Amino acid sequence: MMGMEILAKKADESSRQYVRRCLLYNIVNVEIKPGERIIEKEYCDLFQVSRTPIREAVLDLHKSHLIDVMPKRGTFVSYIDEERVEEVRQLRAVLEAEIAREACRKLTTDDLDRLRENVIIWKYYIGRKQVRKIFELDKKFHALLYTLCGKPYWSEIVEAAAPHFDRAIVLSFQCMPASQVLADHMQLIDAIEARDEDKAYELARTHLNRYNEEKEMIKQSFPGYFQ
Repeated sequence: MMGMEILAKKADESSRQYVRRCLLYNIVNVEIKPGERIIEKEYCDLFQVSRTPIREAVLDLHKSHLIDVMPKRGTFVSYIDEERVEEVRQLRAVLEAEIAREACRKLTTDDLDRLRENVIIWKYYIGRKQVRKIFELDKKFHALLYTLCGKPYWSEIVEAAAPHFDRAIVLSFQCMPASQVLADHMQLIDAIEARDEDKAYELARTHLNRYNEEKEMIKQSFPGYFQ
């Protein structure tokens, strides 16, 4: 738990919701590492809560396949499941290629400006090598496309499955330059502005395939993190 970040509790959150959000955030950002043991007493002290919200949050994350509960052995953060990561990647590739087409038809100049602002800020944090900020801005870019195209339910579906893929992407940003991903986003914005639906569609699919191109390098850099 050395690098674990304790988030501020929201006014409308229950203890269970708060603990779950903190654990999920730190699992996705690999501050709690795959295979790391979850020791209930330590988390009670850390979050200043009783055992019940810890157990409830752990059970929620167990149902999402992010925590393994092993009788008589203990509770551990799940290793990254390559098959599950690939399923999420495929889902996103299908949805976001269609989103790219719709964006060419729907997005206004103001909408494109919002996407470009994201890219400009992202470029700044690449220069500062702040992986967490880079990852957050990557998430915001894709979420913004769903929102601007009027697909909130698609966004909810993707976000529910996202943590498995997100962990792998965080690791990719830790061991490989993010400049190519940024370039993909810039090219996609240009294709949308040009109303080139076919190019935008292909760029979106190519972008979501970057992980497969980098997968072996990521696994070599973090050999103990994968199932």
